[in-house]
This record gives sequence, C-alpha cells and structure tokens, in this order.
Amino acid sequence: MKETQNIFIIGQGATASALAKKLAQDEHVNKIFVTPQNTILNNKIESIDIREDDLTGLLRFALENDVNLTIPISSKALKSDIVSFFMDNDQNIFGPTKDACHIMTNKAVGKKFLYKIHAQTSKFGVFDKIQQAEDFIGGANFPILIKSPTQNDLDDRLVCNTKSLASEFLEVLFNKNNETGILIEEFTIGHNFTIYFITDGYSALPLNSVANYKFMQDGDGGLLTSGMGCYTPDYKITDTVLSRVQNVANNMLSTLDKKGTPYIGIFGIDCTLTGDDKFYINEFHPFLQDSDATSILNTIKDDLIEIFMACITGLFADEYENIDQNNLSSVSAVVLSRQNYKVIDGIELIDDINNIDFCNIKESNDGKYLTNQGKAFVLTRNASTITRAKNLLYDDLEQISFEGIKYRRDIAKES
Repeated sequence: MKETQNIFIIGQGATASALAKKLAQDEHVNKIFVTPQNTILNNKIESIDIREDDLTGLLRFALENDVNLTIPISSKALKSDIVSFFMDNDQNIFGPTKDACHIMTNKAVGKKFLYKIHAQTSKFGVFDKIQQAEDFIGGANFPILIKSPTQNDLDDRLVCNTKSLASEFLEVLFNKNNETGILIEEFTIGHNFTIYFITDGYSALPLNSVANYKFMQDGDGGLLTSGMGCYTPDYKITDTVLSRVQNVANNMLSTLDKKGTPYIGIFGIDCTLTGDDKFYINEFHPFLQDSDATSILNTIKDDLIEIFMACITGLFADEYENIDQNNLSSVSAVVLSRQNYKVIDGIELIDDINNIDFCNIKESNDGKYLTNQGKAFVLTRNASTITRAKNLLYDDLEQISFEGIKYRRDIAKES
C-alpha cells in the first residue's frame, strides 16, 4: 500500500497554487507545505514563511516535518542550487541543479544554447556595451525584442518597432540599470505556443501543449508579458511540429548530459508557429509558467508524485512510455490589478474556488481579498471542448470586479 506523504513546494504564485491543489487531490498525501507565504485555500495545504534561497532553513524544515518529496519551482531557489544541497543531504527533490537550469534562468545563455544545438531560432546578439547593441539594431529587421538576461518583470523586456524606441530602452538597461548580457533578437510574429516536458535527465515525455497569449492587450497589443492566458491542448500543433520540438528537447538533454549536468524536472519549450509546420524556438522555461500551470495540470491523468519519484530514482524510462491525459480542454486567463488595496468582489460567486489560483493578493481583517498591483490571480475552467471551457471562463470573469481590473477578453476566441 502506498504510504502517506508530506510534500514541500518551494515557490509562489499561481504555479505553486496549481501544483499544490493538484497534488492535494491524492488521497495518500497527508500535508503539503508551500513557501514563501501563499494564499491557497485547501485544508491539506499550509503556507510556510521561509525565504526561497534560505537553504539551511528549508532543509531544517523538511527534516523536522518528515517531508518525503521537495519540489522547487522558484527560480531564486534553483539559482541558489537547492537541488544539489538537498541531494547532498539525502533528500528526495524533484528539480534541476543550478548548472542544469542555467539555460532557462538566463535567457541570453539559453539563446546561445539554442544556436549551439542548431535549433531554428531568430537572429540575435548578446551585448555588454551599448555601442555594440546599437550597431546590431542598425542592421536588424524590426520589430526586435530586447530582454534583460534574467527577464523576470514587465520592465525588463520590450518589443520595439522603431530604432528610436530600441535606443531609448537600451539606454535604460545599460546606463540606468547597469546591466550586461543584454539579449536582442528579431521578434518572430505568429502563433505562440509552448510544449511542456517531464524528464529524468535522459528521456523526455510531453505533458501537453498550450497556446499562449503573451501581450497585455487584446489582439496582441501593448506590453509583452510572461503570459496573459492560454488554452490547452493547442489544436494548431500538428504531430509533425510536436515531433520536431521533441527532437529539440532530446538534443537539449543529450548536450546537458554530456556536460555532466543532466536536467531533471519539468521544462517548457516556447515557440512561434509561422506557417504550416514551420516554427521558431524562442526560449526555455524552468517548470510551468503561471499562465499555463493549471491548464497543463488539469489535463494530466497519471499520478504526478509517482512520476516525480520515478525521475528521481532512475525508473522513469522503464515505467513510462507516455503521460496519460484525460479528455478535458482547459482555458486560463491572468487577471491583473492596476492598483493596490482594492477590494475584489464576486469571488464568492464562483462555483468552485479551486478554479482560482491567487498570485499576489492580501486578505483584510474582515476576510475580504485585496489587490496588489500586478498579477492578482489566474482563473481556469475545464470542459469537454475549448469553446465550452472558454465560455465558462468568461462567465466566471463577469462575476468578479474590482477597481483597475485588467484581463484579455480574446483568449481562445478563434476556437
């Protein structure tokens, strides 16, 4: 009989919430601890206030609370090499080492890696000096995308349609922020999608595909974000495209293994479809993105904890030929707040609170939810078809209101 387990998730936001609630469905899970503090409404889930990079504190907590499996999804935790630290202390941990995930946590390094493994990617350059960057954009095809190498916030990436706008943004990054390793690439226009994989470091199996909506405004206008919503599965992705992206995943894993840094965990390959079975690889993602996490996890039928443990113990390739999926379609929308401390009305009208994954909100003394500026929550609905899931999603969103609310209203509109 499968023993009861305690799970420790290190990370925050919608991804941590989605994963915790997915794992809480397992009857053999006793307790799920999540750090740093999160707003997750489930009696199996407890929020813990420990810094994501406090390795000694995290390990002490895991030992004192009989944690059977730790899952780091935070870039800060991964960059601090929590995986190697926990492994050295004989702890089960599902995730990549600092060296293995460097191609995902540093976008400039990741772009160079794509070029090294001969993946189809856009023309790019990485620059430490502003004059070199200016010379590059002088010969580039616009629009171009300029990124800070860590690319965590809205203010460190920009799609520029003109040289003057690009120069202004470079001035900010180089002279005001004192950054180096700035990535500039020709921006690929088309249908954006991500395919997520799970791997033991040697073989990778696809979890599912998502169609991404990354610009803040309807019709792909405004600022480029890490994601404003998605639907899954992405019906535009053919078997040919999936097979070719799988080849990129295999080449990535083989190259990392030869370097002695095998990647264990979940990763995403972000792409742009430009024509029939034609696409460019944009970048890698460590684990699931906030905008995609619930939609991906909702479609997985297999026992995730057993899969994670198989990857850790080296049994993954022997025990799994594919990841079983249910027949659900899923659509998600990221809801932003333009202001702080605004009361969120209507959450109580949502049929199932588990459809909401909070990102960054506060709870008042009288039990009301208050916004912080930025991502407030991700709302997701599932159904037998994408169209049905989309309609349910927007019916729910109409119930919720607060001053300064913002979300895209065209997600899965073409389905």
